[in-house]
Amino acid sequence: MPLNSSLKIDKKTLLANLEKTIQKYDLIALKKKGENYLYDYIQKSKEIIFEYHPTVLSPKKIFFPKEEVLFEYTADGDVTPKSEAKPTILFGIRPCDVNGIHILNEAFAESKGDPNYLAKKENSLVIGLDCEKLCDENAFCYRVKSQNSTKGADLFLHDLGLEFALTIITDKGKKFAQEYLQTSPGSAQALAKYQATKEKSFSLVAPFRDLDKLPEIFSKNQNHVIWKEKGSKCLSCGSCIMVCPTCYCFDVADEFDLNLQKGERLRRWDACMLSSFAEVAGGENFRDKAENRLKHRLNRKFNYLMKKHGQAVCVGCGRCVRACLADINPKLIVKVLTGEQE
Repeated sequence: MPLNSSLKIDKKTLLANLEKTIQKYDLIALKKKGENYLYDYIQKSKEIIFEYHPTVLSPKKIFFPKEEVLFEYTADGDVTPKSEAKPTILFGIRPCDVNGIHILNEAFAESKGDPNYLAKKENSLVIGLDCEKLCDENAFCYRVKSQNSTKGADLFLHDLGLEFALTIITDKGKKFAQEYLQTSPGSAQALAKYQATKEKSFSLVAPFRDLDKLPEIFSKNQNHVIWKEKGSKCLSCGSCIMVCPTCYCFDVADEFDLNLQKGERLRRWDACMLSSFAEVAGGENFRDKAENRLKHRLNRKFNYLMKKHGQAVCVGCGRCVRACLADINPKLIVKVLTGEQE
């Protein structure tokens, strides 16, 4: 079973195989809760929703929680690292979110690496599930070439109807498939037919004009009128950051017991779109206007970090578009800057 080999597994068998893993792993997949869909813990494999419905939050929350304790300490100087890293399977993660995980993996592995994130990632297995078409009108994964992403996954599935084509991406995925999944050799023709259908669906729209040149285009348009125009509408609520699968800014805070004998250091998500984000001691604020914060955020996605990661750091999932109360759409801003739209 070499890497990137194509196998197949029928849906009934896959669900039965996943059911068995629940004894050893926390299984997280798309499920319905009330009227909403979200990535959540699965108790029975029949809860899993295979048809994709956009979620408010991405699977980022599993590796990089909204709030977590980094370590505990005492007045005597004892420090105890805290990192919950339970064996976890993330199932049915779509290409945009798989790409988001890949970007976060690179970001949190820099320098000495982030032990809390890396421990969770090391103890997790990511099983991707392809999208044959756009999930809704807000998604623009095709614009940033994120619709076929498999980096960030260990195994990857393509839905062929009664069965799935299964591709082995990593050694971890190979080991898991051998131990838990009852597969058989796949059909190259069936997979090629699926991919041709998908290609036809996504060919109706093109990637951003000059996608690879976006860092240069953004650098030349720091004073474009679009920043003031859209920034004047921004409510600085931070919703776009909270739902983004690739934003990873955080703040830290210490909380003490009332007796001041022990405490803990917490990490919490932060957001560069909040008015207080760039405020420093003495009251100076380096990005006190919403237009500057918006420009900074999109430059991180399509300029600064794009140079660093070799790809746009926006994966086109559309969550920020759905969440924005002011109807600010990054896709439209990029189209204006590239001259694709006036």
